[in-house]
Amino acid sequence: MIPLLKPRVEIIARLKSEDMEPVDLIVYGAYATIKKHSSIELKKMDIESNNVEKRRKRLLNVTLESGHLSVLDQAVYSIYVSDIPRLATMFMVQPIFMSHLQQSMRRVEPYGIYLPEEIRDRNIIETMEESIDLYYKMVDAGIPKEDARYVIPLYTSTNIQSVGNLREITHLHLISQQPGVPKVCREIVKDIIDKINSLYPDLIKNYGENFNLLKYYPMPNIFRFEEVLVDKLAEEGINRKLLGYTQLIEVNEKELHNALKEKNHPYLMQLRNNTYNVLVKMSFSAFHQAIRQRTLNHIPESIYHALERFDITIPPSIAGSRFKDRFVDMVKKLYKIYRENAKSEIEKTLYVGIVSHAHNLYDIVRLDGWNIVGALPTRRCIKAQWEIRRVVGDMILEVKRVNQVLPKYSLPGCITFGKCPEKYPCEYKEEFEARGPLIK
Repeated sequence: MIPLLKPRVEIIARLKSEDMEPVDLIVYGAYATIKKHSSIELKKMDIESNNVEKRRKRLLNVTLESGHLSVLDQAVYSIYVSDIPRLATMFMVQPIFMSHLQQSMRRVEPYGIYLPEEIRDRNIIETMEESIDLYYKMVDAGIPKEDARYVIPLYTSTNIQSVGNLREITHLHLISQQPGVPKVCREIVKDIIDKINSLYPDLIKNYGENFNLLKYYPMPNIFRFEEVLVDKLAEEGINRKLLGYTQLIEVNEKELHNALKEKNHPYLMQLRNNTYNVLVKMSFSAFHQAIRQRTLNHIPESIYHALERFDITIPPSIAGSRFKDRFVDMVKKLYKIYRENAKSEIEKTLYVGIVSHAHNLYDIVRLDGWNIVGALPTRRCIKAQWEIRRVVGDMILEVKRVNQVLPKYSLPGCITFGKCPEKYPCEYKEEFEARGPLIK
């Protein structure tokens, strides 16, 4: 019997010094922009005049009420959440200005589940346990863990370490209050806010413009009820499509070849403005990984819209095994619980974590020329997860429709540069390197 677990939030580190608390990095950093003295000198002057607390309160009110939110970038927190459901980490990793170290279920076996008290039913618990039992049976039979995980529910427990500044943590809080966001996500973010405010009160509260969503760079949010363009495109049922592109510079192969060889930053910097918007389809499991790649811009389909259809990814190792039918039946069984119970919007947010990682959603990914030659080669490496390689391959095929040069240099480092960057290379290393590098 797998245990029911509850998330635990810890603030494990915060940016500070002997003289400056996080609130002082905000307050005196802001104050120093209108004074000739440094922030440290200004605080020392306020200490001498017993004016520190008054200054803190005044500057927080003035700057945050006016919407000067860049001051919040100065306060940085490292947060550890234990036993958090995978569903909630899918929410946590969406702000592009936060960074995360996610426990990998390519390596770690499931050890617990979360389930909201409102829907704690013996049948539901037993069905979730059954899916995890099937996971272990598949692993014991030789199915890779990274493939077996597709059958387990989104309420499977995991751990995550996140780092972010106060501006993006405030943003995360505001999005957590939006309709469609599961209760567990709101509770975790509230716990983070409460712990930050316990270290210094009122760092995160409604001052006015600091709670205005228009002040923040929009982040993807799969937990929404509103339909946007990607949801409508999903109904067409195609696997991939180039939706639009902008090519600010014409990429000359010789110039690109030399720029990569010489690591010519000024030339490579230009490639950021060659952009390609590609519609791709992937499993929840792959999306969870893809959304953490912060150089890419995502407009994902709503998870609730995606679950209007039964559309799943079956890992090849399972599709070719004796477990295929049991895998599909188990995914359907979890999905049936969701479909039979998620009638209202509130019920959808409670039951959504019961479905497996195998379900597919659509995502409009905006990648640029630098992503293609700088970031995607790592995702095309044989050591990368197989579905991520497939998704990246789909994007590259669409870019090839309008640009033949950039995709050629999106191949792994062993092919492009003749050198594998991995400490533990794949079994094809010598074969790939023997072909001779594209860049000599």
